[in-house]
Amino acid sequence: MDFSATMTGLPAAKTGASARVERDLTQLRKVSGQIVGSVFFGTLLKSMRESPLKGKYGHGGRGEEVFSAQLHEIYAERVGHSMQNGVTQAIYKRLEHQQQLYSAQRTLD
Repeated sequence: MDFSATMTGLPAAKTGASARVERDLTQLRKVSGQIVGSVFFGTLLKSMRESPLKGKYGHGGRGEEVFSAQLHEIYAERVGHSMQNGVTQAIYKRLEHQQQLYSAQRTLD
């Protein structure tokens, strides 16, 4: 039985140091997804945007030309963040230990 639970049945709040490490690891997971999205999906969307294969109809005109890069950047980051694939996990696992050490050191200072 877990005695760290409060009277409400919810787990007790984490200490300041472990909560900080947990927040930092959550942020690291998010950033890892954004990196994968920017590198892989961003490159794919950029290639599609620069493709000469544009139809006569359905083209967004000058507005699409100006703002499509920004929209594609947002798409790439969101897809990378929502998609937890092997590359994202590999980046996260590679940096996880370093992030824990850094977070622990920051709490000591």
